[in-house]
Amino acid sequence: MVKLAFILSSLFTLNTMDIVNGSTDGINMSTCEISHYLDISSIEVYEIEEEVELGFNTKDYLPKNFNPLKGKGDLDWNTIDICEVEEDVDLGFDTKGYLPKNFNPLKGKGDLDWSLIELFEIEEDVEI
Repeated sequence: MVKLAFILSSLFTLNTMDIVNGSTDGINMSTCEISHYLDISSIEVYEIEEEVELGFNTKDYLPKNFNPLKGKGDLDWNTIDICEVEEDVDLGFDTKGYLPKNFNPLKGKGDLDWSLIELFEIEEDVEI
């Protein structure tokens, strides 16, 4: 990861120096894209696994024969009751004072006939 960051920062620095010096070979100034300095397929990415030293043995704090994956697939979601808790939201003012008289938020909810709506697909020109 460090090598990749170094390579990318070096390429950025070289391209920036080229732009400052007036050389824009390989750089599209309107989009600031690198055209031939960097081939993405040539980059090798290494994932570095770092060990974290906590300063104590975590096994000392777990039960004997502890298995973190034991019972992983034993949960039956059909037996669990879900309770929705309604929470009152306090905005700090009465919202009814800002709504029209006899306001009904559900009025006209089922009045829309979706079969009468004609959908159009917008075609966009894509430049590659």
